[in-house]
Amino acid sequence: MIPGIDRIEKKVIDLEHGRDVAMQTARDLIRTAGKVIALMHASGPGKASGMIRDLVALKSRLEASEKGFEYYTFQAHQEYSEAMILHGILSNKKMPTMEQIREGEVPYLLGLMDVIGELKREAIESLRKRKGNDAKLYYNLMSDIYDSTLHMRFSNSILPDFRRKQDSARIQLEGVMTEILHFEQGHSNI
Repeated sequence: MIPGIDRIEKKVIDLEHGRDVAMQTARDLIRTAGKVIALMHASGPGKASGMIRDLVALKSRLEASEKGFEYYTFQAHQEYSEAMILHGILSNKKMPTMEQIREGEVPYLLGLMDVIGELKREAIESLRKRKGNDAKLYYNLMSDIYDSTLHMRFSNSILPDFRRKQDSARIQLEGVMTEILHFEQGHSNI
């Protein structure tokens, strides 16, 4: 028998267990972020405050377990960012900073791009409720995100799907602007 093989095997088993814990926590965080977003759309940001606390606690658990396994947990950080950015916007009508949500640059930036779709949903719902000013506020926030990131060009390995998210944001902006114009002209299909 090779000397030390049992110790090596134990170390690899521990690594595997650590990865499993990090991946499960990441899945829990992603699931909770989705629930938070759905609840905010359905009932507003106030109703989601308890789940926001759960989300923050899950992120802390993830950070405690993910060292060395960041590849597996990246998506969870992005989803966390999206939920926290949306919560900040719906609660305060302004964009929270990366520092305020305590997240890194890349997950924050990708979460910011994803929140454009959530803002589109809020804008359309505002028009449906005949709240044109709210729809314009959400449109302006969407536009700010898009305009602030339009100049950015990075490889997919640095910012995964960023270019696709930019293209999607442009299409969503155009769609919301069209709906706002129709609403203002009294021709809304909503």
